[in-house]
Amino acid sequence: MPSTPPDCIRWFTPEGAGPPEDGRTAVATVTELGELGLPTGRLVACDPIVHLGDDDARPDPFTVTVPPGRYPVQTAVVDVEHPFPHRVIAAARLIIRDTPVVRWEPAAVPGQDPADPAGYGVDAGVGCFYDAAAHHSFPGTQDEEGVVWETMDSSPPGPTAFLAEGEDGHTIAVFDSGWGDGCYPTWIGRDADGKATCFVTDFRVLRFAPA
Repeated sequence: MPSTPPDCIRWFTPEGAGPPEDGRTAVATVTELGELGLPTGRLVACDPIVHLGDDDARPDPFTVTVPPGRYPVQTAVVDVEHPFPHRVIAAARLIIRDTPVVRWEPAAVPGQDPADPAGYGVDAGVGCFYDAAAHHSFPGTQDEEGVVWETMDSSPPGPTAFLAEGEDGHTIAVFDSGWGDGCYPTWIGRDADGKATCFVTDFRVLRFAPA
């Protein structure tokens, strides 16, 4: 896992481009999913099919919190032209404030070295963002039932990315994890005042130069 962040902002720049890990040419475009509710400001990123609703494998929220509110979620979708046209999600971003990022740091959970971008494991091919209070708001997810699976099943062809609403008004943003299963780091962008501007999960598809 790299110790320095990739060029996360470039993914979310209109028509940003860069080579995927296998060297094929790609162009990244941005997809808006809507606003994610964070009523406690404690953000969780994980594989929802494996962890959502499971108290034995409950993921910890990141140690960096944000003011409670609703925040836009985007995905950077990569169109790969060779050897055949197809699309994958290179990164997902939660926007906290519209200020320029001047530095990046790993998003850590309690007990994790804050300098180590260890990331979270994916075994079901999807990742997500949700508020820690929403852990039990999507029953049936691990049994391939409920609103998360219903929304996935009704999604249009192409990379899966959507915002779904569960019990008590809680929401979750779900998205394909790049090429599939793996371990993926999340980065926090900070502005000149040191405030968190965004969280970006890197699905390790593009080889952009470090910021």
